[in-house]
Amino acid sequence: MNLLITRRSTQRVAVGAMIALAILPSALSAQGKEAPKPWHLTASQLAVECRAAVADMRAAVDAAVKRPLAEQTFAHSLRPIEEANGRLASRTNMLTGLLYLSPDKAVRDSSTACNQLVSNYAVELQADPRVYAAAVRASKEPLSPIDKALASRYVENGRHGGAALDSATRARTTAMLQRLNDLQRDFNLALSGDSSRITLSDSEIAPLPEQMKGQLETRGTEKTLRVDESTIGLFMRNEPFSETRHRYLHVYDRRGGEANIARLAQAVALRDSLAHLFGFPSWAAYQLDVKVAKTPQRATDFIRQIDAGLLTKARQELAELGPVAEQDHLGHPIANWDISYYSEKLRKARYAVDANEVRKYFPVEHVVGAVLDIYQQLFGIALTEVKPADVWVPGVREYTVRDAATHRVIGTTYLDLFPRPDKFQHFAQFPVDPTWRHADGTRELPAAAIVGNWPAPGGKEPSLLSHQDVLVFFHEFGHAVAQLTDRSPYVTLGAGGLRQDFVEAPSQMLENWMWEPAVLARVSKHYETGKPLPDSLIKRMLALKHFRDGFNGTSQAFYAAYDLALHSGNPSTDPLALWNKLSTELEAIPEMEGNLGPAGFGHLMSGYDAGYYGYLWSKVYAQDLYTRFAKEGPMNPRTGQAYREIVVGPGATQEPDTALRRFLGRPLSYDAFFAEMGIGGNGNGGKPTP
Repeated sequence: MNLLITRRSTQRVAVGAMIALAILPSALSAQGKEAPKPWHLTASQLAVECRAAVADMRAAVDAAVKRPLAEQTFAHSLRPIEEANGRLASRTNMLTGLLYLSPDKAVRDSSTACNQLVSNYAVELQADPRVYAAAVRASKEPLSPIDKALASRYVENGRHGGAALDSATRARTTAMLQRLNDLQRDFNLALSGDSSRITLSDSEIAPLPEQMKGQLETRGTEKTLRVDESTIGLFMRNEPFSETRHRYLHVYDRRGGEANIARLAQAVALRDSLAHLFGFPSWAAYQLDVKVAKTPQRATDFIRQIDAGLLTKARQELAELGPVAEQDHLGHPIANWDISYYSEKLRKARYAVDANEVRKYFPVEHVVGAVLDIYQQLFGIALTEVKPADVWVPGVREYTVRDAATHRVIGTTYLDLFPRPDKFQHFAQFPVDPTWRHADGTRELPAAAIVGNWPAPGGKEPSLLSHQDVLVFFHEFGHAVAQLTDRSPYVTLGAGGLRQDFVEAPSQMLENWMWEPAVLARVSKHYETGKPLPDSLIKRMLALKHFRDGFNGTSQAFYAAYDLALHSGNPSTDPLALWNKLSTELEAIPEMEGNLGPAGFGHLMSGYDAGYYGYLWSKVYAQDLYTRFAKEGPMNPRTGQAYREIVVGPGATQEPDTALRRFLGRPLSYDAFFAEMGIGGNGNGGKPTP
């Protein structure tokens, strides 16, 4: 990332796999007939459909495992269970996702209950000793590589779900995992339902961009502004009063409140107890056992190496802001709430790049069309907008997705890009419908939604984006393409089943396109003149690519190190005390006094617990994968097609190292990653110490 917008802004990129916490309904029924969209259901209808879907799955599992042992083969037991799992996902994905998207509180409440029901059943299924035994037997059969991978994944999941434990311990762990699901859901509901605002005076409002002024709300004699992802970047870069920035960041850093700190502490204690019951020394050890990194120590060493390599640079960057602040007579050492404002001033002075001027070249309508055109050209797909759209709220856009060569429909994608009350507050790809193949060869078609919170139009300006906003959209649509082009026969081994410390790599790789001059010119169009970014401005923007790498890199390392430490040590550790301690050690400037940082760190309670390191770990794969595009041309459709067929098409039917070796023709190298991060290797071929 090129510019530190806020101390925690880099979380925005993170949320692509977050929604995997729910087994997420299909636009088509198993017979290929149009089925009612889940967002048309009333709250009571949603509840009935959810209960029926889980009951049908339970019955299918019971039928599969009640066969005589001699008949409990892959074909007669595990495959029917997996097909039932696909049907459950197709029926409940969006039923469980509407709690973050529906404007109707009754529907959100019903979706929340459905989320709990489906999540609890997923825990129960993973701990089912009958399914585990069937998977163990199937794994010993002479199977095809993909079927073998499915059986192995079921064995792995069963082992991690407690299926091999005695009945009393298994009942205990199942109840604990279900309680953990409840805590995680409530934590995220507290964030999505947060309605924090600050009151601003006329003098504080006057310097803000017109787009932000248009988002102000008048309450009596006061003017207020939402404090969330849709406003923080513009506000912190443009508000000239330090005390006002302080007030804003104080509110932002306390979203979720003390209640979320308490939920996190309870979750950490539960996770630690579960890890020991499963036979692991810590939750981090339990989680990483099924990831590429394998051990917490290996991941921690990797993260610490990155922080050590960038901390000096971050301190130098902080020192560079001092003279800029002195010109303003700041009157106190630069604090957290000053970084974005003075970074923006320094950027303008040193590189002659004004972020507000750059935004004028990125109106939403042009950016969306240009990005979709690039993806169509590069990956051989064709998108047609559906009008009128069949969507959960007005304003969401719907597109039919076809294979460009065969014109065959391969899925649907949705764009839900602007904030509204009670909506998911970050930027993410929501897997609306999974894709998987029935035993008769017919296929459920995927649907993916890009959900974001771009600044809404305001004043005289249309909705205008920062370069970072465009980069995030490009990244997230990469997740959508991975789901839309997934050809795995099994939902368990589809795009949602990728190893967590690899799942971000394909989309992280695509961020490189937003630093290609020809691509930047293509996605830009001044909202008044209609002209693209001039070459001179693009050149200056490219010079900014590594501006604030120290701040941004150490912030990411801090989040990752905190997550690993929280889940590797004493489970009674105060989450906030540990947060502030590690911030002092790992960042150039510690977190602000009075913060409740962990209360708003949604990844800790959204499936990325002991997994946040994966954003940096997967970037090793991302930058190495990009080396082929860099050599053969970023817009080379043959390379794009190879990427589609080799890397994302197989989903999780292959391990990450296999995908990379097939695409590059060689093993993984860390060279491109360390070059991108601006740090050297460690004398071991650039690889972190195992």
